[in-house]
Amino acid sequence: MFAGKKIVNYKIPAFRRFSAGALSVVLLFVLMNQAKAQQEPYDTILQRINTDLQTFVNDKNLAAEVSVNLKNLNTDGSWSDINYADAQYAPLKRIKDMATAYIRPANKWYNHAELHASIVKALQNWFDKNPKNKNWWYNDIFYPQAIGQTLILMRNAKVQLPADLEKTLIQRMVIRRFRAGDGANTSDEALHYLYRACLTRNKATLDSAGKYLFEPIAIADGKEGVQVDGSYYQHGRQQAIASYGRVFAGNSVNAAFYLRGTNYALPKDQMAILVNYLKNTFLQTIRGSFYDFNVRGRGISRKDSLNSGMGGMIEKIKLFDPENASYWEASVLRTANKKPAGYGIVANHTHFWKSNYTLHVRPAYTFSVQSSSDRTLRTERGNNENILGKFLPDGATNIQRSGSEYANLMPVWEWDKIPGTTSRDYPDDSGATIHKDWGIPGTTKFSGGVSDGVYGVSCYDLNYDSVQAKKAWFFFDKEVVCLGAGITSEAKESVTTTINQAWLRGVISRSSTAKGEKGFWALHDSIAYIFPERSNVEISNAVQSGSWYRINQGQSKTELTDKVFKIWVNHGTAPQNASYQYIVIPGITVEGIKKYNRSVIQILKNTAELQAVKHTVLNMLQAVFYKAGTLVYDGGSLTVDQPCTVYIKNLNTKNPLLYIADPAQEKASIQVQFKPAGSAVPKNITCKLPEGAFAGATASFKIE
Repeated sequence: MFAGKKIVNYKIPAFRRFSAGALSVVLLFVLMNQAKAQQEPYDTILQRINTDLQTFVNDKNLAAEVSVNLKNLNTDGSWSDINYADAQYAPLKRIKDMATAYIRPANKWYNHAELHASIVKALQNWFDKNPKNKNWWYNDIFYPQAIGQTLILMRNAKVQLPADLEKTLIQRMVIRRFRAGDGANTSDEALHYLYRACLTRNKATLDSAGKYLFEPIAIADGKEGVQVDGSYYQHGRQQAIASYGRVFAGNSVNAAFYLRGTNYALPKDQMAILVNYLKNTFLQTIRGSFYDFNVRGRGISRKDSLNSGMGGMIEKIKLFDPENASYWEASVLRTANKKPAGYGIVANHTHFWKSNYTLHVRPAYTFSVQSSSDRTLRTERGNNENILGKFLPDGATNIQRSGSEYANLMPVWEWDKIPGTTSRDYPDDSGATIHKDWGIPGTTKFSGGVSDGVYGVSCYDLNYDSVQAKKAWFFFDKEVVCLGAGITSEAKESVTTTINQAWLRGVISRSSTAKGEKGFWALHDSIAYIFPERSNVEISNAVQSGSWYRINQGQSKTELTDKVFKIWVNHGTAPQNASYQYIVIPGITVEGIKKYNRSVIQILKNTAELQAVKHTVLNMLQAVFYKAGTLVYDGGSLTVDQPCTVYIKNLNTKNPLLYIADPAQEKASIQVQFKPAGSAVPKNITCKLPEGAFAGATASFKIE
């Protein structure tokens, strides 16, 4: 199971009190229906799918769309605005929408003869043309899924489709090769197997669907799928928590929902894996109704890609996991914007050591970091998507309060100034362009973090695109401290560290201290940025322009312009051992900044060998040792014999807690010597570290 995460127990809710006779009747009724569902599940599953396909349908909007598509339909069943040689979502989506309207009594097109004839005509045209796309996903996943869904909807029509047409379309759903062991893609293909099995009442096909729908619900160390740390891989060792991991979650929940109470129901051990992924990983990446941009992979380049669109997924999982009902309910309300983004949030911090991803969640904000290593792949470009995402895995920081700070901002982003990253400042988009498809290996060993589940520190030894830097993030409750040191480059462009680049919302407030002076601060959209030391800080609220096509050649070429808030540190040309330090405080006002006690945060060290921060109120010390060494502070000291990340909790007490990890994932043990402040006798701790699949995970020790 997931390291450090609690696996819930599953209990059947107790029946309310009934008389013995009444209870017997109820139980008999339930058992009879269960037996029927188990023996003849086809109709039961079809009806569940049909109902699910119509959930959240807005009949007024649907009727309007169908009216337009019906008007533009050619006599042969085609649409003139569609290139059938490169057909994508349309026209099958249009046909499915037409089928949905046709079977819904609340829709003005219900049981409409002209609409029925047009559905038949459009389906026949699709069958005759037999479109193929260069992208296999459409051919093997979207096309057969869309056909299957349309046929299932039409099974509920008063006037059925012609039997021969339905039969030929079902045959068209068969794909050449099934991708077993391919994570989300496997469950995607198995889903249309399920459609076909129930439409044909074929047990062998249903057996295959049941097997492969749930195959990806397993812990697959290093392979595609759920990892031991709770993250998700796809296309190799690439973090894909809310890209392919979203597909995996959606398909798995749907399959469990459709097959519940049958002989094909999801086993409890796999249900535990699915619930843990949803609860402790996937849903944690959603702030309000928006995803963290760090978990969307190349999908970041698609319009509306940060809209989570959870729909009924959470409502379905509630049926299987009643013990966490309050958690699911709070998630439903947050993601539907019926409650504030922080509603029901419990403070937590996770470093996913398999994916180099750190997620820090508080009721007031979410802050994440995505980096890479030579153990993982960098964020991919593929199918001409994410063309400019070159620096996404170089310490990108997602800072959200409402959740919508970056929603649909990507067309006008300056892509060599992704929040959190240190990179060359190119004159145009060419410098941020990814030139190779499907993932490039990272370039550093030392990338990782340490966590106790609530607090932690993460680091990234950047060495990419002719820029080197030691980058670290220290996570507390109100503050996140961001340090960079050893920033070096021989490139001709200036090197910058971008602090944020988000939608401009309201005014930008600044301290009376001039930019670049010690103690300068800026505030925008209730997020403060404090600079304890001299920094060449730049701030912009200028209009920026771009198009979706600029980052994704399957998207619109329409030029977009809007105002963007951007704040960064300019390290100049050919910096040598430059540094930065800034503190992010989300959820604060100008008055709050003025009252804020800056002595709470003590930046003890910020060099290429050692970065360390002490939080005086929380009584904790966090440090990144890039080499063996000693940190001396306030009469105490901390020595390690190997590079590592260290976090000491309850620092000035009799029994501090030590948390330690090896970001390089190479060491079996680390020797630590800790001398508390005011003590003459150091304490020596031999820290045995996790190995195998858990190399890089946090080990904890009580200092006696």
